[in-house]
Amino acid sequence: MGPVTDGPGRYGHLGDMELAHGMKGSRTTVDVGGVLHTGRELDLHEKLTLPEFSSFAFPAPVDVAVTIRRIGRGLDVRGSIAGVAEGACARCLDDVRLELDLDLDERLEPGSAPDDPLGENNVLDGDQLDLQDLVRQVIDSALPLVVLCDETCTGLCATCGHKRDGTCRCTFPE
Repeated sequence: MGPVTDGPGRYGHLGDMELAHGMKGSRTTVDVGGVLHTGRELDLHEKLTLPEFSSFAFPAPVDVAVTIRRIGRGLDVRGSIAGVAEGACARCLDDVRLELDLDLDERLEPGSAPDDPLGENNVLDGDQLDLQDLVRQVIDSALPLVVLCDETCTGLCATCGHKRDGTCRCTFPE
């Protein structure tokens, strides 16, 4: 993990945290009480391990760099997310690798119901920001609904199961 700024000119270094499952790893929940109550800015640089979701896997931790500021009663979370997502082509089932280079720009208001998965804000619970879930939601909204290895992919042959890119030798009546 990288340096953390907890206000102007104050730097610290965060070590690995013990996660709820007893595993060592990066911070997934961030205490933003200092930002909300005093207005101090918080800069975070984390490598987050993401679980598989939808039809995507994340072979390596994603790099997250964010600045968290207070705006009114809420938070302004801005930064970047970089990493790799892997999935299977919907037509031919070949592996597809997608490079992620995303901007993060979210406004969060405290007090909304964090247990409502469809709520406006389901990542901020009091002074605790679920950074891993916020990053997962941003990535999920940026990934394509259907993954293709190539727009011109013709998929698999229904007869032999080979890819219809010349490796299929089936003949079809015209």
